[in-house]
Amino acid sequence: MSPADKAKGTRGHDQRQGLGRLRRANRKEVTRIGGIENLHEDDDFTDGLVGVGKRSHQGESLLARFNRLAGQGDDADAGSGQPGDVVGFAGNFVLVRPTDAAVIGGPDIATVICTVRQVLKKRIAGVKNPLCVGDHVRWLREAGKDEGVVTAVLPRRNQLERADPHNRSLIHVFAANIDRLVVVASLGAPELKPALIDRYLVIAAANAIPAVVAVNKADCGDAGPTLELYRALGFTALSTIAAAGPDDPGVVALRDLLRNQTCVVAGQSGVGKSSLVNALAGGVAPARVGAVAVDGFGRHTTTSAQAYALAGGIRIVDTPGIRSCTITGLDAQAVGQFYPELARVGRGCRFNDCRHRNEPDCAVIAAVNDGTIAVSRYISYLAILDEDLGLAE
Repeated sequence: MSPADKAKGTRGHDQRQGLGRLRRANRKEVTRIGGIENLHEDDDFTDGLVGVGKRSHQGESLLARFNRLAGQGDDADAGSGQPGDVVGFAGNFVLVRPTDAAVIGGPDIATVICTVRQVLKKRIAGVKNPLCVGDHVRWLREAGKDEGVVTAVLPRRNQLERADPHNRSLIHVFAANIDRLVVVASLGAPELKPALIDRYLVIAAANAIPAVVAVNKADCGDAGPTLELYRALGFTALSTIAAAGPDDPGVVALRDLLRNQTCVVAGQSGVGKSSLVNALAGGVAPARVGAVAVDGFGRHTTTSAQAYALAGGIRIVDTPGIRSCTITGLDAQAVGQFYPELARVGRGCRFNDCRHRNEPDCAVIAAVNDGTIAVSRYISYLAILDEDLGLAE
């Protein structure tokens, strides 16, 4: 027998049966589009599956599971222990501030280092920690020790989240139970990034959290155009010079605005979030401040979210600076509704599901062309569709 006759697929009654096996072995079944990323086109795939539901909100499901495994059922408020708030993390430990602790201006000396029961950690597979800063919890002090243990987590009334920068299929919740989001930008070192401001405003609107835009380092340029833009859209916007200290007029105005509220300070690395927290605290300096990196992008000073209790009933969460903020869990129509000017003008579009890209008779495109809608806002909207939702054309 010649070598050719010994070749796979040439023996037997059908010389093509070997090729058939190869084709069958390499046939690809219908699978999810885009690898690990949960993008918009996944909706078509999941809608076509019978008996398979879409992924539920991770933060809520983890809270429900945590309380169920802790034996608290649906009524976590009836659990044993005293009330407290999660104010930070130290390795695998949770930092809890008792609800009745005295108001402080510096580092929270009333913080209690707590653990999560090992039996719960073992039974919650694949989850390192189901808590985030701002969570209201129940905790017990361990006998003979200064440490405590978290026994239950109360339901969240809202939460701030973004896609994890290392794995966009995961949701990173960075704060919960928030009254107001303070979006901090700067006029120099690093330069103003309107697209990042707009992303935070969309996240706040999606969670029904009022937002304020604070343009810091106002001495480095003219904050007027930026303030006018966002004020015209109905947002509270003010300029600050955090480095000037607690008596800066912008800092004073912001302090008055935040009284008796739990707030999150968020923004790009290097814009002066920690400096702003220190100024709001009256110069006590609860937050560590670092220098801006020489590349102008900003250096991470705050490495994890930390909460501080300040005078005036202000509870403030200082979050790590980021260079990108990815929107998750929304579709194009929802994003458009969270841009006030696009939602208003978009009612005049020819199609109800108009994405405001190249559809005929698009009222939003016409408004951009005649200057009614700011070009920067329209560009940031398109960037969310392209980069975050995977709807690039």
